Amino acid sequence: MSSFRSLPALLAMAALPFASLQVAAQDAPAPLQPAPQGTYIDGVVANVAGRIILYSELASRMEQARQQGVPVNDSLACSELEDLLYQQLLLEQARIDSVKADQVQVGAELDRRISYFEQQIGGRDKLEKFYGKSITEIKADFRDQVSDQLLVQQMQQKVTGDVRVTPKEVERFFKDIPKDSLPFINAGVEFAKVTLFAKPTEEEDRRVKLKLESYRDAIVKGEKDFCTVAVLYSEDPGSAAQCGELGMVPQGVMVPEFDAVALGLKDGEISPVFKTKYGYHIMEMIDRKGERYNARHILLSPKPNAGDKQSAKDRLDSLMTLVRDGKIEFTKVATEDNDDEDTKGTNGVVIEPNANSPHWAIGDLDQKTFLVLDKLAVGQISEPQYFEVPGGDMGYQVYRLLKRTEPHRMDLVTDYPLVQQAAEAKVRQNAIDVWVREKLSGTYVHIVEPYASCTFEHPWVGVPKP
Repeated sequence: MSSFRSLPALLAMAALPFASLQVAAQDAPAPLQPAPQGTYIDGVVANVAGRIILYSELASRMEQARQQGVPVNDSLACSELEDLLYQQLLLEQARIDSVKADQVQVGAELDRRISYFEQQIGGRDKLEKFYGKSITEIKADFRDQVSDQLLVQQMQQKVTGDVRVTPKEVERFFKDIPKDSLPFINAGVEFAKVTLFAKPTEEEDRRVKLKLESYRDAIVKGEKDFCTVAVLYSEDPGSAAQCGELGMVPQGVMVPEFDAVALGLKDGEISPVFKTKYGYHIMEMIDRKGERYNARHILLSPKPNAGDKQSAKDRLDSLMTLVRDGKIEFTKVATEDNDDEDTKGTNGVVIEPNANSPHWAIGDLDQKTFLVLDKLAVGQISEPQYFEVPGGDMGYQVYRLLKRTEPHRMDLVTDYPLVQQAAEAKVRQNAIDVWVREKLSGTYVHIVEPYASCTFEHPWVGVPKP
């Protein structure tokens, strides 16, 4: 695709990027779009086999690019539109091939994104206030979007296959780049971390469970009202004020354990106490229609105390002392004792998600991580750093600086992982080019003016009707 053609873009193209949950401003038309008279709500920009692309989708992408400092112009608009056309072509092929997204994976991805945005915005309450909706409603709104994005990734993997390039091919790719076209690599780092959560004691866990069981008994006996208990005591900020009611949600929006209980209840029935990663729940089924349901729930979460936090810090400190003394490898601790699933499978190495690379540009680090890494020498391990996710986990982390690079022109040896990714991306791009041209020969595509005047990488305009 046109937006994948430049070398910097190839370097970043490890996977099709996920769209942000950020709401984009759409106060002004995107480039190429004449300013309409009156209030412009939305309109169709293109149609791929009956799958329409709306002006709002393109405007959202342009706004995201603007917020990231990318110059917004006609060229970018055409490039972003071609990416959208490509995604619709992939989704249409998925329909033809009867390929469907894994709904468990969709649910997990929704949870991951919600957790990320809660951290970015300062907690669940602020995220819900930003959208004017509960977390459950936000998940329901974005479920189809996330499902399509995962399906696009799945289909793109089918198109490109499992790409691998040999060291000789990487070297040839690098030598083919004109020296004055080698990209400038900003100062960057590679680092690893180990995380230990502060975990509540078994006594605290048991106390919370018994407390919720006492609420349930009182509700079942008619001594307490479910709504009143939810409003007064539930620790789910998204539903407590609504008597614990979630609204009608499809299966997969909630965590699997929650869905499993919900789909086993009859209307009006109250569940036993059950546990998810968020804590202990009881649920009252209001209405179930197939795999969609509306339920109330009450959540109580066991919480670590000051002693639990200190225990996590002391254990992490002890493990790092063993590492510094050479009695155990850092990678062993990162694999066997690490509570962070994302780094547990990478020997603790933190991967930059956009490029799927261990290399982080300094400007892409959050402030806290930068301040810790900036003080470390290569190979050095930090002291335990306290962290707390609003409304979620808390504990301690240690960081180890693996590599530091100063600003420089790309070098084959220093930047080999980046060059390898770019070489692999070029091979994937070639496979995409062949696939798109083949599929376009039998797919109806219509693009409205003035977007039809774009200079595209592939012949989207003028495709004959099959």
